[in-house]
Amino acid sequence: MKDAAAFARRFRWPAAGLRFPLAIGHRGASGHARENTLASFARASDLGAAMWELDAQVTRDGICVVSHDDHLQRLFGIDARISQLTAAELSRLPGVEIPTFAEAAALAHARGAGLYVEIKEPAAAPFVWQILRQKDQRFAAVGSFDAELVRALREEGCDFPLAVLVRLGADPLEEAERAGADIVHLCWERGGERPQDLVTPALCAAILESGRQIVLWHEERPDIIADLVTMPVLGICSDLPERVVAARDKAPPA
Repeated sequence: MKDAAAFARRFRWPAAGLRFPLAIGHRGASGHARENTLASFARASDLGAAMWELDAQVTRDGICVVSHDDHLQRLFGIDARISQLTAAELSRLPGVEIPTFAEAAALAHARGAGLYVEIKEPAAAPFVWQILRQKDQRFAAVGSFDAELVRALREEGCDFPLAVLVRLGADPLEEAERAGADIVHLCWERGGERPQDLVTPALCAAILESGRQIVLWHEERPDIIADLVTMPVLGICSDLPERVVAARDKAPPA
C-alpha cells in the first residue's frame, strides 16, 4: 500500500502506526452502539478503527453537530428538525444524544483517531474545516455526495483531503474531476450480491493513476470484506469495524 502511505504523509496524517486499508467505523461502531454518538466513536476505536465516519449538520443558531439525519424521527422518535432548533433546545430534548462536531473532534484528538466527515448540510462545511484546524485534528478528510460543494471547498483553499461520494451508476472519475477530489468514495454496497466485482482492477488502476485514493462503502458481510481488504484502497467503512481489522490482518501482504 505504498500509494496509501504516501497519501497519508502528504496530508500530514500520522507518520506511523497506520495499516491499510484503514478500518473506518461507519458513524462510529454503529453495529454496536447508537450511530454518531461519542459512545459509538469510542467503541470504534476500541475495536481497532483508525478513523470514524461521521455526518455534519447545523442547528438554527449555527452550531455544527453530528447527525446523519436532519429530522429526529428515525433515531429518537421525535418530530423535530435539527435545522429548526437551537443547540440549547436540541440538548434539552430527552433521550437525544447528538454531540457537537467540536466534541467529536476533541475526542478524536484524544483517542488518536481520524475523522472522515460527510457534509450533509452545505452550511456545515466551513464549520467543519474551521473546527478541525482549531482542534489541530490533521488526521481527517471531508467529503460529500455534492461534487459542487467539494469543488467549492477546494477553491476556498481547504487543506484537508477532499472526498466525493459516488452513487451506483455514476462515473467515478467524472465525479472526481468535477469535484476536484482527492478521494473517490464508492458507495456501491447495493450493487448486487457481489458488489466487490464492480471495483475492477482497471477501475482501481485508473483512479490511482489519476493521483487519487479509493474508499469503499460501509460493508458488514465477512465474505465481501475478505475480498475488499485485498484491493488497493485507502479505507473501508463498516458498522462493524472489527471485521475489517480481522480480515485485513489475515490477508497476505499486498
